[in-house]
Amino acid sequence: MIIHIQEESLEFENDPKMIEKYFDTINEILKKKDLQFSHLIIDGVPIYEDFMNYFTDHIDRIKKVEVAVQTIENLLNDTILSTYDYIQNGIIVIKPLAEAFYQRPDSESWKKLTQLFEGIQWIIEVLARIDAIRNLDSLVTNYGVWNEYVQAAGELSSIMPVIEEAMVNKDNVLIGDVLLYEIVPIFKKMKEKLQFLIPRKGSINVS
Repeated sequence: MIIHIQEESLEFENDPKMIEKYFDTINEILKKKDLQFSHLIIDGVPIYEDFMNYFTDHIDRIKKVEVAVQTIENLLNDTILSTYDYIQNGIIVIKPLAEAFYQRPDSESWKKLTQLFEGIQWIIEVLARIDAIRNLDSLVTNYGVWNEYVQAAGELSSIMPVIEEAMVNKDNVLIGDVLLYEIVPIFKKMKEKLQFLIPRKGSINVS
């Protein structure tokens, strides 16, 4: 089989004993080139999970493996854009959701609250992964603004246990207050910081 990673092509025997070697080699190249793994395309079929079992089941007939990757810069840009879009839409959704909890929330209101809770957890998890990237200060053109965004997100993280407890206790008024007077202001602050980090069209760097 041939394994392609960008312009590099590596030839291996189709041997089940070599499967771990395939992955070790791929990971070494990704690390050396500072690339972020996305998924595999095996003989034209995109594979997004359970790679080891797929290789084990098809080892005799695999001919071509393409490793789909992203550069760290592109990953940063995509993540910042996705987060900005989510927060911008969230501000619009949260206000009527808070009003619903001040009155009589129905099952749809609780569903939207759960989705919001999950979205906030996603923002916090993604931020932690980005902030751990090596040489992040050289990838983000305004590192000062990035740190201000991290501080704002920290406020969001600290408010999560409050809203989680309110959800468990079904304290509707507290939920409405947290949404309207805590999360919305934090979202607005985060949006303001992200505006300075959104990549300009055609740029490969976070700017």
